[in-house]
Formats: sequence, structure tokens, C-alpha cells
Amino acid sequence: MVALRHSLDDARIVHREAQTLLALGHDVTLLFSCTEKYEYRRFDGRVLATGRPPHGETDYAGCRVVGVRRTRASGRWRTFREMVRLAATLEADVYHAHEPDLALAVAVRAGRIQGRRGKRVLVVHDMHEYPPGEAVDHLPWLLKAPAHLGLMLWDKLLSRSVDHIFTANSVVRGYALVLSQRAPVDVLYNGASLRLFPQRTPTVWTGQGPLVLCHEGSLTFDRGLREMVAAVSHLRDRVRLRIIGDVFGAEREWLDAETERLGLDGIITRSGWLPYREVGDALAECHVGAILFRECLENVLAGPPNKLFHYMNAGLPVLSVGFPELRRIVLEEGCGVLVEDQSVDAIVRGIESLLRAPGTLPAMSEAGQRAIRDRYAWERMETILGAAYGDIARRLNGV
Repeated sequence: MVALRHSLDDARIVHREAQTLLALGHDVTLLFSCTEKYEYRRFDGRVLATGRPPHGETDYAGCRVVGVRRTRASGRWRTFREMVRLAATLEADVYHAHEPDLALAVAVRAGRIQGRRGKRVLVVHDMHEYPPGEAVDHLPWLLKAPAHLGLMLWDKLLSRSVDHIFTANSVVRGYALVLSQRAPVDVLYNGASLRLFPQRTPTVWTGQGPLVLCHEGSLTFDRGLREMVAAVSHLRDRVRLRIIGDVFGAEREWLDAETERLGLDGIITRSGWLPYREVGDALAECHVGAILFRECLENVLAGPPNKLFHYMNAGLPVLSVGFPELRRIVLEEGCGVLVEDQSVDAIVRGIESLLRAPGTLPAMSEAGQRAIRDRYAWERMETILGAAYGDIARRLNGV
């Protein structure tokens, strides 16, 4: 599995897919990036593992891990060449890329090198998000359209060398089918694992005391930090915000200053970045889970995010924006409330609709947990991943 921008604590790559493939009897090697000291760091800076020279080799969560050091002097081209060289020396049967640009290019190139040596290799592209989304969103508006077209052509070109595609939703599956009519495409939702997070009786808000609204993960400006703080400040007598995760960089400085200015100390709290297995316990102390991303290409077409399924599994009604896949699941399952847009007024109205009707929350809670058990638990996704890799094994063996 090849990834440059993800950490060894990534839920989809390491805690779900890699663990499933290990359980099925596959040997899994993770090719990630590491620091000059061969450290593999989490997003909050915590060191998860330290490798040995010259390839940063170590073990983590049952997987062999190798890494390419990223230094200030190393550019993308040098990093690409080093990753290709290292990937090819691994002599893998399958190169499973988790990012649409550098990681996928590394997987394709390493597969071609192996092919020239007479070894049959297959390439898998795992589309966590809508591939052009993040890059396009960060460009000036005049460049968005031509860049979008260029990235789609790049995806189309690389897809000719891809043998299997996984996506995280049905919207991106449609995009993948347009890219390649030859590669099978399967949807692997980021469903919570019932083995890691057994369902328990949720703490349903009854109308007594403050309603505890939570956000899981890193809370940034483009995930609604400003709007959430303003909404909670407006409803401070009845609502608390708990960040199950943390806030970093400029957002952290802004939040600290705003908390002091508005007198929100104790009303907004942070758990700090937690080990993955502890997320379920932290969610159990909350009442409603929030997904209030800003509207942009990546957010609209991506997802549903891990946090949606974690909220549902914990029995938390969901307060969410109405992006396509989020809207479909929330409405079909009856597990939450949609807000009209990402404005403070809309968020306040959404929260107030829950405050006025606490009697509706138990049904939402039950519906979310039932949907996880019946449709979205990772244990359901494992059968899809296992079947896909069974087909990949047959193709490798020429069957």
C-alpha cells in the first residue's frame, strides 16, 4: 500500500483495509513517507513508530512499514524516484495506491518495472475522495476550470494502467466508471468496525441539561470551525461543543483567542488527538455529531467521512450539511437533521430544531445504529474487499 500524505494511524488504510487483508492471509507492506530521523508521525506531531536506516523499516499494527525520507532539500521529483525505486525492490504482487497523484504514479511505475522483469503485477487505485477536488479548490477561480480538465485527463491517462478501483462513495464510483471501463469498481464505505467499536446503549439527550454537540477529528475553518463557534456562542445557555480531536496551527490560535473573547471557556472543550481505539469512548459522552463542512468541490463530491459512521455507530443523531452522499444516508436512514447551508443562522436553526424536539432523538439514534449493523459496518465492507482481492489473486494466477 502506497501513501505519501497519510499517517500510520489512518482509519481507512491501516485500521480497516490493512487489517482485513492481514486477516485474509495477505502480506501487507505500507510504503509511507517519514522524517529525516525515520519517524512516522501522526497529524498532531506524535511519533507513532521509528524505522531503521536505510529504508525506515519497522513494524506497525501487524504490517511491515518502509519509508522514504522527506527533507527540505528533496523535491517531488526526487521523492517520486526514491519511492519508485523502493517500491520496485519490494517485488509486490499488488501495488495499492491511496492517493491520486504521486502515490498512484509510484504504483504504476513500480508495476511497469516489475513487468519488464517478467513479473505479473496488478495496480489498485483507492479513491478516498474525488481525485481532482482538493487541488482545484485551492486554485484561483480563473484557473479552476482548465486545471479541473487537466486533472481529469491525468486521471484518465493513469487509469489505463489501473486494474481495480475502490471508492468511498457512489458519486466517485460514477467518476471512476467514466475514467475506465475495463477496471472493476467497488464502493468501500468508511463504516465503523463493530469489532473495534461495539455498539452500546447511547446517551440520548432528554431535554435536561446542555445538549453536547461534538465534532470528531481535526476541526478547521473549511470544516465549519468559525460557524460552529458562533452558533454555540449564540446558544451557550443550552449547548456545549466538544471537539473529539483537536485544532491546529492558525485555527488553534484563532479558537483560543475567540474562546477568551466570547467567554466560552468550559463551553467549548477539546479532547486532544486520541488513539483510534479511544474515539468510541469519547463519542459516548456526547449527544449529537456535527458535519458542517464548507461547500467546495472536494467536500461536495467526497465522503461520507469516517465521522458520519462513527456518529451513527455511537447512536448520535447527526447534524449535517446536505452534500449528496450525506443527504442520501441521513434522509434514507432517518438518523439526523440537515442544515440548509453552512451559515451560522442555518446551523443555529438546525440545533434549535433538535432542542425543541428531544423526543425525536431516540428514533434517530436507533436508526443510525441499525443502519451501521445492517449496511455500513466495516464487517460488511470486508466481504467486498475480500471478494475483490480474491478476484485479483485469480487474475495474478492467470485463472
